[in-house]
Amino acid sequence: MTAVRSTEDLAGRLQLAISAISHRMKTHAASDDLTPTRLVTLATVAEHGPLRISDLADRVGIAAATMSRLVDWLVEHELLTRTCSTKDLRVSYVALSPRGEALLERMRGIRTGYLADRISRLPADQVRALAGALEVLEDFATGSEQEQH
Repeated sequence: MTAVRSTEDLAGRLQLAISAISHRMKTHAASDDLTPTRLVTLATVAEHGPLRISDLADRVGIAAATMSRLVDWLVEHELLTRTCSTKDLRVSYVALSPRGEALLERMRGIRTGYLADRISRLPADQVRALAGALEVLEDFATGSEQEQH
C-alpha cells in the first residue's frame, strides 16, 4: 500500500512540476501581443497543419468562434496563412507562414535559453540527477518504458 501511495504522490508531484515548468516557459516567451494561447495555436499549426479552424479549436481546447478571432489576428499579423479548400469553398485551412515559422524558432530559442540558464546554476550533483531523470522522462514521452517491462 505504501509503494502505491508513494507512486501516486510522485506522479502528482511530477505532473505539478511539468505544468509549472511549461507555464513558466510559455509566459517567459510570451509578450503582450504574443500570449501563451497565440503561441500554442502557432505551435499546434506547425505540428499538425494545415488545419481547419474547427479542428484547430478542438486541438487547442477553445471554442471555434474564439479560435476564428484568434486566427484572424494571426493572419492579420502574417503569422498564419489562410487558404480555401479546392473541394469546398466554405472550408478554409490555416498554415504557418514563413514569419510564423521564424517566430516559433525564436521562441524555442528563448525557452531553451531560459532552461539552460536555470540548469547552469545547479550544482553538479543536481545536473547529474536531472540528466538521469531526463532519460526516464524521455522514455515516458515516447512510451518506450512500457516496452522494457
